[in-house]
This record gives sequence, C-alpha cells and structure tokens, in this order.
Amino acid sequence: MTDNAAELAPRIDLAVTSVAGVRESYSARPVVARAYERMAEVEGSLAAVEEAGDTRAITVCIGVSADDDSAAVASAVARAVRGAGAGSSDTVRVRVARLVAPRV
Repeated sequence: MTDNAAELAPRIDLAVTSVAGVRESYSARPVVARAYERMAEVEGSLAAVEEAGDTRAITVCIGVSADDDSAAVASAVARAVRGAGAGSSDTVRVRVARLVAPRV
C-alpha cells in the first residue's frame, strides 16, 4: 500500500468517470463526512477509501444507462479502480445506484 486514502481517492474518481457506460458518479462516502466538507467549504472525493491495517475497502457509486449492461459496466469500473492504484488485497465495491433513462 503505497498511497494513502487522500491520494488514492481522487485518482479513483478520475478512473471511474473515464469508463464507458458510466453516466453519473455519486458520493460513496459517509453522509457525516460530506456534511462536514460542505460546512467547511472543502471539496472531497466521491470514492470512499477506508484503510484498516494493510488493506483498504474502496467503494464507488455509479449511475448507468438503462441501455447498458450494468454488470459489465460495474466490472469495468472495478478494473479501472484497480488500475488507479488499488492493491490486490484491497476490497473493491461498485454500487450501481441509479439506472439513467436514455434520452428520447
């Protein structure tokens, strides 16, 4: 584990938004952390990176078009998170929070 959570999270955010099929990216971080940052007028990352010893639990939350295969997009996002610096012992969770209806 070479990067700490504060260094890794912004890279993960960028990697997630570059995956084909991701229509939206949402905060996966706890509400309390987001509220504190809003009050302090600080911008935080959308990815939640929790460190525990030598492992990390990484969670990202995405929106996928109803036209796309959400499981395939989630798998691609997980690979992108690993490519952004997540270690092989890190747990990566991808939540598909919303299916975005295509424009007609």
